[in-house]
Amino acid sequence: MKPTEFIFIRHGEVYNPKKVLYGRQGRFALSLKGRQEAEAAGRMLMSRSISLIIASPMLRTRQTAKVIGDIIGVKPRYSRLLLEVRTIFEKISLAEYHEKIQVNLYSEEFVSKGQEPVEEIASRMMKFVKQKARQYPGKTILVVSHGDPILILKAVSINREFSWNYKRSNYLKTGEFMALKYSQGVYEWEENDNQ
Repeated sequence: MKPTEFIFIRHGEVYNPKKVLYGRQGRFALSLKGRQEAEAAGRMLMSRSISLIIASPMLRTRQTAKVIGDIIGVKPRYSRLLLEVRTIFEKISLAEYHEKIQVNLYSEEFVSKGQEPVEEIASRMMKFVKQKARQYPGKTILVVSHGDPILILKAVSINREFSWNYKRSNYLKTGEFMALKYSQGVYEWEENDNQ
């Protein structure tokens, strides 16, 4: 079976004047810079023969997908498997999150209180990849999702621990993407070509 190519892109920058951790909250739209990032990504992706765009149903990912879809002529679809991490820390200030929580977000203590664990995130992202590879062998699919789910998928699929150091060294900026070729359980990641 021909490999399916997935291009995973993190949504564009979000308008967040109160600087809170928005997580899965609705109504967090792209900023002007975020729309520009999506437009730039769309122009870069025009040559990639994308057959399908599938996005997380959050507003910021839907908007990113629509901007890119308008440029490349593909109408987006949506999947809840691509959702942002379910976190118990929504609405706290980003300053407090970065200072006190970020490094230990996936600790046993926080998971026991309801934080979505890395294993669950990896499982739903891998389920998405396997489903779509079966449905669309040999096609190229643009996937608009969120920073942690994309990087967790990559780490787990290459047998790396999703640690704070791994995240800090490999995190996608808003509007950046990385490509994966997948076939029958084999994950082949390309080096990022948009940085």
